[in-house]
Amino acid sequence: MEIMLRVAVPDRPGALAQLTGAVGQAGGDIHAVEVVDTTDGEALDDLVVWLDGPEQLKALIEQIQALEGFRLIHAGPSRGHPGDAVTRLAVGLGALLDTSMTQEHALVTLLGGLLRASSAEVVPAADAPRADAKTMVLPFGDRVVVAVRDYRFTDSEQERARTILRTCETASRLLPDTPPTN
Repeated sequence: MEIMLRVAVPDRPGALAQLTGAVGQAGGDIHAVEVVDTTDGEALDDLVVWLDGPEQLKALIEQIQALEGFRLIHAGPSRGHPGDAVTRLAVGLGALLDTSMTQEHALVTLLGGLLRASSAEVVPAADAPRADAKTMVLPFGDRVVVAVRDYRFTDSEQERARTILRTCETASRLLPDTPPTN
């Protein structure tokens, strides 16, 4: 089974090696690693790991929790490799520009996928939930984009989401007034 880990790691030489060693000790096979953010002496790392089953996942969680100065933030089903984000962005923007996706659908697909959100949708501003660490709410004309997941959004992820939103809005203004094909 493929799982995604998000781990707060001390931002010092050798820390990532300790984390990957813990994965190896538990019998996991690392498929991808991404440093999501670094602030205040701490790095936030995403790892996509292949495990044989729930027992290995339990062992991996125990291995990570035993590492001094490390915090396991999330361990759950993988929503794709971190490096896939560039591909998702390119495909999503391409679909927006060739009008095979509406602006709203492209935006929800891009943000939901790139942020590994459990849900993403566009709702009327009056119906928007309150933003918090696990719920991102971004203005989108007279509506808002709401993305939710079970672990917090970092400041850099929120800034990337705002950039994607602006990019989609700009791209849509450049398009002729033709209806999407789906």
